[in-house]
Amino acid sequence: MSTYDSVTGLFDTLHLVRRTRAERNTTKTTRGRLHSDAQDLLRAAIVFTSAGLDAAVQALIHHAVPTLITLPGTPRSKYETFIDEQVRAPKTADEFLLALKAQDPQAELLNLYLQSKTKASFQGSSDLRSRAGSSLGITNQQIPKRRFDALDVFFTARNDVAHRLDMEGFEQRAAKPPKKLRVQQDVLHMCDQSLILVRDLIVKTAANLSDRR
Repeated sequence: MSTYDSVTGLFDTLHLVRRTRAERNTTKTTRGRLHSDAQDLLRAAIVFTSAGLDAAVQALIHHAVPTLITLPGTPRSKYETFIDEQVRAPKTADEFLLALKAQDPQAELLNLYLQSKTKASFQGSSDLRSRAGSSLGITNQQIPKRRFDALDVFFTARNDVAHRLDMEGFEQRAAKPPKKLRVQQDVLHMCDQSLILVRDLIVKTAANLSDRR
């Protein structure tokens, strides 16, 4: 997966930066607090991993759901619930009406459903589990809820970096708020957990598709 290659490249660069800085300081060690440029590489790894998770899971939904909803099961029931909600809404959405009026309403309704599942980034572990896991028919036996919950720390870090540049102390109104200090092993673990879960989502979805053939 290209995300894995990109994130691995960032950690390789981080090691090179730390080694170069250590040699310049004649300490000959890469231990100790990370300098700001190394910290930025860790933040980049978090953002790259998040982008890869979104891209891979959204693509998985687009490719797998059209087949998964053709037979009874959770994916089909989730799709039917979506249609029911559109029909029973106090004000019918214009997009839904246009889909009904299309030459191929079934295809347009499916496209509308897929858009509802993929138009935004995943905002947390519960969002990933409910929006992606359920539409792909992933059971708790296939991927336990605790596996999704374990990504809460990652999503919090992603939001801190993407929305606040990892800065803290806004309430103090400092001219240059301090940034959170990231620990290399913690970030590596978070990124690994996220990418391994994406891999397992792909593997289990492939199994669900096979079962329906």
